[in-house]
Amino acid sequence: MSMAKIRARRRKPTLALRQRKAALLRQLAPPPPDALRASSVERFATCGKPNCRCAQGHKHGPCCFLTQCLAVGHVQKFLRKDPAQQAAAQPGLAAYHRFHDTLAELSQVNAELLRRGEPLAAPAA
Repeated sequence: MSMAKIRARRRKPTLALRQRKAALLRQLAPPPPDALRASSVERFATCGKPNCRCAQGHKHGPCCFLTQCLAVGHVQKFLRKDPAQQAAAQPGLAAYHRFHDTLAELSQVNAELLRRGEPLAAPAA
């Protein structure tokens, strides 16, 4: 479950909301095939060896991981070992987040229209 980002705005007229909704719908093409719902994480770690420099506070890393929450309590993560793997994931992550942000804003516009008692479908011209 994800939470929508709340966008603080001053109250807009219904016409402006409908125009914003139309613009969002134009942006909301199917997500690109490289879209990737995941997070990119960098970690520094200790190995546990008593004579290693990480035992004195100089941790190993950064180690780059890609993580996905599959369900509550089930997280899949894997190490991205080289810079090429790390760079390959970035466009897919960005594409997914752009699509998700657009969808979240569309949902907020629809919620505001419903709150005002307006129909979600645009009135016939």
